[in-house]
Amino acid sequence: MTARVTALVILVLGLLAPAARAQTVGGTVFEDRDADGIHDAGEPALSGFEVELWGQSDGTGAVDALVTSAADGSFSFSPGNGCYVLRVRDPAGWRLSASRSDGFPPGTPGYTYPVGQPRFSKLDQGIDHLRAGSLEFAALGDSIAWNWNSCFFSSQFWYSNQVRSRLACTTPGASIPLYEDAVKGEHTDDLMVDESNDFNNVFRAIDRQPELVTISIIGNDLLGVDPGSNPTQAETNRAVEEVLDARQNLQEVLSSLIAGIPGADVALNTLYDNETYNCDSVPTSDFHREWLPIVNRMLRELAWGQARRVSINEARAEFAREDLVGACTGFEGLICRDIFGTDNIHPDNDGYTVLREKVWEAVGGVNLGSRDALGRTSIDEVGYGYLRRVRRLLPATWETRDGAAVVDPAAAFDDADGGAAASITLGSGSEEVRFTGFPDWYDEIAIVKVIAGVRYTTGGTVADDFYRIEASLDETFRPGPGYDYTTTNWNFYTPIVGAGGPNKPDGDPDYGNAELLVVPDVVAPREATATLTGNPVLAPGGADYDWPPPGHADLATTTVRVAAAPVAATPGNDAYTVELDAAWLDLYGWEKPRPGEVTGLRVDRAPDGSLEVSFDELAGAQRYNLYFGRLAALGAYDHGAGAPAGPRCAAATEAAGPGRLRIVVAPEDQPTEAAYVVVTGHVDDVESPTGFRSAGTERDRSQSTCR
Repeated sequence: MTARVTALVILVLGLLAPAARAQTVGGTVFEDRDADGIHDAGEPALSGFEVELWGQSDGTGAVDALVTSAADGSFSFSPGNGCYVLRVRDPAGWRLSASRSDGFPPGTPGYTYPVGQPRFSKLDQGIDHLRAGSLEFAALGDSIAWNWNSCFFSSQFWYSNQVRSRLACTTPGASIPLYEDAVKGEHTDDLMVDESNDFNNVFRAIDRQPELVTISIIGNDLLGVDPGSNPTQAETNRAVEEVLDARQNLQEVLSSLIAGIPGADVALNTLYDNETYNCDSVPTSDFHREWLPIVNRMLRELAWGQARRVSINEARAEFAREDLVGACTGFEGLICRDIFGTDNIHPDNDGYTVLREKVWEAVGGVNLGSRDALGRTSIDEVGYGYLRRVRRLLPATWETRDGAAVVDPAAAFDDADGGAAASITLGSGSEEVRFTGFPDWYDEIAIVKVIAGVRYTTGGTVADDFYRIEASLDETFRPGPGYDYTTTNWNFYTPIVGAGGPNKPDGDPDYGNAELLVVPDVVAPREATATLTGNPVLAPGGADYDWPPPGHADLATTTVRVAAAPVAATPGNDAYTVELDAAWLDLYGWEKPRPGEVTGLRVDRAPDGSLEVSFDELAGAQRYNLYFGRLAALGAYDHGAGAPAGPRCAAATEAAGPGRLRIVVAPEDQPTEAAYVVVTGHVDDVESPTGFRSAGTERDRSQSTCR
């Protein structure tokens, strides 16, 4: 009897015991319509995206699995405990958005040292190299990569070696050498100095052709110029000039690595809040608190906008930081504060552990079981947000300035003309050629990001009279002399090709005469791209900046220029040309539905000479526009810029019978010649068509100027 009861008790306990949690890796692929890396309510799931898991299971050995995201965007693997790398394969026209960038206050549930909130990115070619048995890894940059601190943490290149070890765990037997190239104290300028005594520069990296390049850089650009609290305007100006110089340098560094090492993934390592070591009790300096969020965002945009997306996974949300009104978030006590007072800016041992986790996530790395930093056996919150390229815009006009010359400039208006190029000759002064006229009338596109790009070669030899290529939202490019920078009015241009240079900025050059371009002589067609950005916006009393993308009105004034950028003060010009195959803007976002055409149009003349233009109501329309165009120009449709009268945008309407409206035009507002009439409506800020040709194609949308 006792034995039977015992057996029964065991059976009941077995039925009630929870099942062991599966050892899984999973997440969601989604359309990231605000580009924050977070799957927000209302953001569509993306199905059919291929997700790959490569690595080594502790129990079953090698894992090489491929799944597609389900209708709800979800994907899942059950590989068991082990070491793995995840990769989503980008479908044509889609680009992985930035890893999530939110911060968390201390004590947030699930926000646990050292992982914090997972922010996964990926390598695009890393799995292929691991599968082939070799991945050469180069760690470039400054003292963060070098692993220096003054608390006597003696393991140099510790977190890079940790990442290398984890990659090796995914592929036992693979050759994964680590090139420990970073040098303590380096600036962004240093990466463009062609030195033979060390490998911490882009020239030597291109020579060596590694397959993974990580770069930790920028802090030393501000060393000695960060003005701290209560900065004078002159001190702020000097520091911001260094920031802008660093941005231009890094754009040239990243774009050159992408072009020069086609088989490599590039990862821009984390920028952490290196002066916020205990923000609950030691307030951060004014300059740091106001400008470091800008520098962080600058790095994220630099990484995202390259011709091949650069991976980035900043640790800013993990390290303690103060927002603009002083609230403290992140883990504290991660900055080394030694008794000698020689260093208050580098991570301590725990801080480097956070960096390791963030860089591991940035390459798509994930561990399950004992090798995971938290011992997790299931990770199901891997989110991959994507942006869709909706349209490529090409310029339509050009202009030369200050003596520049161009042959066949219209060749740069077409990116599918077989390589025909605008041939640009510059000099050693301020010569430039500008390309403008980008379409601004695709108002159905909700713009989230814009990438400015060029494809070009050079002819002849570039020696010391260099060139640069850059974009501006309003044709300003540089502020006038004596300009005072503020946090919401500093961003006048986007660098695409060409650095600030190791001899810049003028007020604080690092070298008297050194390289401006990594590869000035471009023989094979090179594409270089960058995220087109404007200034941040700060609401009164706001804690964080908002970063609005370029709007449709900005597209009309956006300019891409090829400009002379001489460095050495030598007489005469180099005999070279920039052969610009194409310049473009790629719009990333989504499209709203286009409304239908306004129908039932009728024009009557009232006894007082007024015109009564009546039409059927357009469902959902918030406003209507009336255009006049010349009858003699029907083939060209000139009711916009060449209109004989008007246009009447958001015209006043009145009822004209059931389901109909009318617009009354007084005699003095009517055209003085024979004209045609067009009425359009706006639904959700998208203007309806002006009609269609006999072949069913829409009339020239550029003429509809009531945007």
